[in-house]
Amino acid sequence: MLTLKQLFFGLFLPAVVGGGFLILARSLSSKQDITEKRETASSNWFIAVAVSVGYIVGYLGLEGLPSFPPRLGVHWLCYLALIGLILGGFWHFSLWSRLIAQVALAVTLPRLLLTPTFKHTWGQFEGIIWWVCLAAAIFIFWHLVQQSFTTLISDASVPFVYSGLSGGTALILALSGALRLAQHSGILVALFAAIWLITLVLQRRSDSNGLTLPPSASPVVTLLLVGIWMNGYFFEEVPKASAILLLISLLFVHVGRVEAIQRLGVRRSALIQIAAIALPVVIAIGVAIAHSGLFTDSVSY
Repeated sequence: MLTLKQLFFGLFLPAVVGGGFLILARSLSSKQDITEKRETASSNWFIAVAVSVGYIVGYLGLEGLPSFPPRLGVHWLCYLALIGLILGGFWHFSLWSRLIAQVALAVTLPRLLLTPTFKHTWGQFEGIIWWVCLAAAIFIFWHLVQQSFTTLISDASVPFVYSGLSGGTALILALSGALRLAQHSGILVALFAAIWLITLVLQRRSDSNGLTLPPSASPVVTLLLVGIWMNGYFFEEVPKASAILLLISLLFVHVGRVEAIQRLGVRRSALIQIAAIALPVVIAIGVAIAHSGLFTDSVSY
């Protein structure tokens, strides 16, 4: 059971802080260019700040100050949020600059988070194979995150989808016995849920300008999700199938580009997109439940 302290610092406070920065970003955007409805790099960056700072507040509430250098994989999560925040400030630079940053982090991240595994579990050849595969997976997932921000048909769908993805992750981690990591994923659930509610309010007031989550938010969203998933799979007991299903879930955002679905209208198309993304997440949860032996234990009594 979560204590009141964990609920306050891990859910309520991150949602309030993240929501506050999002409202500030939308306010700056409205004041800067009302007629053209065009967000500048600064207002875009404030949305990345909303996710990053909101998570860091939750991290500090749950874990306290992170150790330096990090001793455990979970200690890296706070630093990944900071790295994503810094990168978000430069995400309006050239395409080549962004690609270089993505490749560099995709290659570096496995070595940072999985240092004990590289040293004590894998041999040299096996380690290289895992390194290449993980770097490619991170790079591809990063692009899926960026594409989802623009491919999801409804603005409100974006934070809703990521709240569901984070919630599915938290449930899978809890079923796998990784309650500490599940709490960190819960921080993201609270953040994206707050962003979703604020987006709905702004849409009703016709104050929504531009993307709910702009490309500058993709570094922090990608790094945090990947960091949590890698910790869950390599250091906890998250089933392989569940990890893969979570990783590929955003591929199904592209069903919204099918012409037959687009003809159904915005609302129905958005619902189909959300359902398509939710399907692998739900299956991943089912796999985790089966792997946990939850039903098997209950039958034996």
